[in-house]
Amino acid sequence: MSQSMPSVKPLLLQFQQLFALSKFVGVLPQDLTQFRTKNVLEKSRNGMFYMIGLLIIYVVLYIWLIIAFGEDDPAVKASQSTLTFVIGLFLTHIGLIMMATDQITALFNQGQLGDLYERLRVVDERLYREQCLVDNSYIAKRIRVMIIMTVIFELFILVSTYIKLVDYTQWLSLLWIVSVVPTFVNTLDKIWFAVSLYALKERFEAINSSLEDLVTEHEKHKAFLARDDDGNDTAGNQTADSSESQPPQYDANLEYLYKELGGIDIGSLRGSGSKSRNRVAPIAHSLNSFGERIPRKPHQINPNQMMNMAHESELSNATKVEEKLNNLCQVHDEICEIGKAMNGLWSYPILSLMAYGFLIFTAQLYFLYCATRSQSIPPLFRSAKDPLITVIILVYTSGKCIYLIYLSWKTSLASKRTGISLHKCGVVADDNLIYEIVNHLSLKLLNHSVDFSACGFFTLDMETLYGVSGGITSYLIILIQFNLAAQQAKEALQSFNSFNETAGLVGSATEFFNTSSTLYNLETTTMMTPSNY
Repeated sequence: MSQSMPSVKPLLLQFQQLFALSKFVGVLPQDLTQFRTKNVLEKSRNGMFYMIGLLIIYVVLYIWLIIAFGEDDPAVKASQSTLTFVIGLFLTHIGLIMMATDQITALFNQGQLGDLYERLRVVDERLYREQCLVDNSYIAKRIRVMIIMTVIFELFILVSTYIKLVDYTQWLSLLWIVSVVPTFVNTLDKIWFAVSLYALKERFEAINSSLEDLVTEHEKHKAFLARDDDGNDTAGNQTADSSESQPPQYDANLEYLYKELGGIDIGSLRGSGSKSRNRVAPIAHSLNSFGERIPRKPHQINPNQMMNMAHESELSNATKVEEKLNNLCQVHDEICEIGKAMNGLWSYPILSLMAYGFLIFTAQLYFLYCATRSQSIPPLFRSAKDPLITVIILVYTSGKCIYLIYLSWKTSLASKRTGISLHKCGVVADDNLIYEIVNHLSLKLLNHSVDFSACGFFTLDMETLYGVSGGITSYLIILIQFNLAAQQAKEALQSFNSFNETAGLVGSATEFFNTSSTLYNLETTTMMTPSNY
């Protein structure tokens, strides 16, 4: 009776805390009971209605927040420049757009997301059969760390802004709590993507480690074989072994002892001192000179033989290694397909996050500059008035974007490194048949690489991160230049208006003086004209 293969633990078992929190705030619509009992993501009509209801509530409260704080200080709104007003009007809604994109995408992809994690469970079982073990316990720890850091950042931004920059004596100031809802919902959604992406990277690295272990074992096997061959060819070891196995020479002074001990024929032993190889050892029996039994040494096993047996290599058997390499490459292809499906599920949310991060990072720095110049800024960006709060917001926003880009880049590199590890097996085996197997499989790996992108607009790698950093710097300089030009034009207009006012006053005074002079001349002329009476 064959013993059944133990199944591996599903990856979703590590998502218990994250799923409960995501379900509460409306990030995922899947059924909570099925997840707790079976560790699967299944569609739920009630969960869908609950998520839609929360989305409507978030949108209404956020718009109310924009209206309430937009009319908080009409004087500030009137004093804003046109550029600042347009930027603030667009950026106050970008967070709402990002949150709506995450939740609507989750509603449409709720069935595909469950199939994705089921495919990951099947991959884990196939890796287990190939003796590739993946430790999922680190994933639960990473999830807890991410949730704790998210709560810390959100609470610090909310509390510090509310205390320092919001008039909390009015009851409408409580709406400021809604300002952190879009970023909190977005962060929870991106934790799902980041952890799933990390799980893919771990499985790629497990395959690479298995191939590297094959190379290491074969190198050890070849080293022990070479050491064993060198040991068999050593003359010193052979001389020592032969000297220990040779019997002692015959001694004529001990002839009387030989007669008493064994009744040995002395005449046959006298020629033992010659160089003949057929001499008989006089004390080769089991008794010593005192009549006691001679202890015999047990047979010793050559340690090199045990080492060679312990370090047998799978690369020595082409048929066996072909099956193993085929299975690993098939699993690699399946993981790549899962990565492509995962990128498709989070493609629009990633694009909205990158757009949000680019715009908010640029706008926050621009409004910080405006605050240092004592210029008015939009009400929802009043956090730019405090440099410390601005730094925390920038670290929090850029940290999410950079971490996803870095993790996507590392996962893509891990998938491509499998081809290198596979060719190492062919090089160290030095066998034509294994070379053919490796070349055939490496072509498959070349055609099944995985790259992550944001709806195809740009690839998530370090080169993109460098380009985004340069874009933020360029647009920030452009905005500052426009702001300087607008301020100079505003100052020039104010100077012109002041000059016109001054000129108008001078003109009025001159006209009054001219009118007075005319009346005076008229009166003088009238008085000096002679009468004709």
